[in-house]
Amino acid sequence: MNKLLVILAAFSLSAGVASAQTAPTKVKYKSKTDQAAKAQKTPEQKADHKAKQLAQKLNLTAEQTEKVRQLHLSRYQQLQANRVKYATAGKSAARKQEMKTDKAAYEAQLKQILSAEQYTKYAQLRAEKVEKHKAQRKAKS
Repeated sequence: MNKLLVILAAFSLSAGVASAQTAPTKVKYKSKTDQAAKAQKTPEQKADHKAKQLAQKLNLTAEQTEKVRQLHLSRYQQLQANRVKYATAGKSAARKQEMKTDKAAYEAQLKQILSAEQYTKYAQLRAEKVEKHKAQRKAKS
């Protein structure tokens, strides 16, 4: 009887130790539903979200916030039109060039809306985001 109790105790302890050693599995990719939910946002919703983010981070006035929202709305509508336009073309040189000119125009308009101090802070936040993205890409490879 004592041997049976010792064996049961040893088994239960070893099972507990074995289950404690398993690491939780990390999801490598986002699920399709997460991506679909993100893709379903309208340009208006995206513009509102981005304007609120920038207003909070850069301490924008109400007038600046509305101008930034309108700028992002036009930008997201243009991006959506470009996706449709280049859906079958793939990654062509013309598409890359058009994206660069659109981004330069966006940056110039944003610079007119923001004060010098706000634009400096925006540029700093943007640079930090780019560095974080590079570090994540480097860590994946």
